[in-house]
Amino acid sequence: MVLLFTVSIFLPFIISTLVACGIAVVTMFHYGRRQRVFDEPYTRLLLGFLILPFFVSAVYGNYKGMLISLLVPAILISGLYIKSIMNKQLFNRAMDLACVCSLLCFAVALGQKWFFYGENPSYRPESLCMNANYYGMLIEFVILIAVYRMVTNPKRLWAYLAIVGVNLIGLYLCASLSALFATCCGLFVFLLLKKKYKLAAVFFVVTALFVGANFIYPLLIPRVESIDISFGQRFSIWETAMKGIRQHPLLGQGPMSYSIICGPFGGYKTFHCHNLIFDVLLNYGVIGAGVFFFYGLQKLHLIVRRFKRGISKNMNALVLALLTAVLAHGMTDVTIFWIQTAMLFFLIYSSVGTVSEEERRGQASPLPLPDYALDLNAKTAYAVKNS
Repeated sequence: MVLLFTVSIFLPFIISTLVACGIAVVTMFHYGRRQRVFDEPYTRLLLGFLILPFFVSAVYGNYKGMLISLLVPAILISGLYIKSIMNKQLFNRAMDLACVCSLLCFAVALGQKWFFYGENPSYRPESLCMNANYYGMLIEFVILIAVYRMVTNPKRLWAYLAIVGVNLIGLYLCASLSALFATCCGLFVFLLLKKKYKLAAVFFVVTALFVGANFIYPLLIPRVESIDISFGQRFSIWETAMKGIRQHPLLGQGPMSYSIICGPFGGYKTFHCHNLIFDVLLNYGVIGAGVFFFYGLQKLHLIVRRFKRGISKNMNALVLALLTAVLAHGMTDVTIFWIQTAMLFFLIYSSVGTVSEEERRGQASPLPLPDYALDLNAKTAYAVKNS
């Protein structure tokens, strides 16, 4: 199930959707699996709230929002169930599989660029995603995964370096400046968390020199000349989003609300707010943003606690670097709100569900075992899962 989930991320989004929904349905119709999801702290609160956006969207005639409101819980349930069954060996296999599957996406992107180059030299390939920016976020996640595997599996260092190199070419082809910025931020944080301070300093200097060199050779960073235009569009989008937020501040107007309000408010026409905070506030209101913030803060507290205790430090460093990349990318785009990117996010986040040697031996226990681990059969499964 985990490997199917992983492969589907790098296939057309229809397949990803079917797999995520299928896992969610199987989980909800099986008592033991359902309990694994609902025993996750504060998950009942989050899933309970996620029922509301469907009805909010219906009130405002937001039909796309109604559909997405059904899909979001499915992704969440499938992701949390995978977290509940994850172990270190399976996680690393899934990460390696993601690296290999990214090569397929690169091959498709390369073919798209070659095919459309004659008609449109500035064409940005989207690979098997719906948008070039979604592909860019997949790339930034894969690069972080490959760097994590360099640390945890140094025997295959050159293979992971090749994965990074290929995906950097893919990033250049899709020309996502936000993804490039987010990748640099995530890598820098990962190096700091691994206490590679000299390497982090070198990386920072090289990155700064690369950006500086672009003023002499503009082709080094694609689309850099369009930054002024892009930010002009985004300021228009953000102003329009603020008007929509003030109109319905408590519960918003459901997912994809911007596509509904941009016309009446005369804003730049697009599908979302191009900013994570504005998009959450517009779609789910202050109440929804509060629920998401509280839930995310609790999970962040767990990850930081595990990291400080030295429990699965490499995995926790990867997750913290991932969160950094998502927040950095979220300053100018909301590509995390897409089926494939969200699934890969949850796949990486599932590492938090693994149990370290210290926890297994009883030397550390950042959280009490869930209720389902207390009965004999579940405890046996729990032990097998983490063996």
